[in-house]
Amino acid sequence: MMTIRFPIVLAALAALSGLAGCAYEGPAGNGSTVRAIMASQIIPPQPHADTGTDGAAAAAAYANYKQSYAQPTPQGDSALVGKR
Repeated sequence: MMTIRFPIVLAALAALSGLAGCAYEGPAGNGSTVRAIMASQIIPPQPHADTGTDGAAAAAAYANYKQSYAQPTPQGDSALVGKR
């Protein structure tokens, strides 16, 4: 019975010693490096500068944009294309 358990115990010890080689000896990482790198790539939010466009002007511009697709402006004849 001792001869059967010895190889199993030996294999278990070899596996555990192999896993011990994967242990990190430095300071415990808590993700602070990754968070610092991400923070360096993000622009902090700031209030937008006043561009002079109010809500009514923006709504009128959007309505004009939508109308330009509903009724496109007819294009005149061109010397390169000719008459239609």
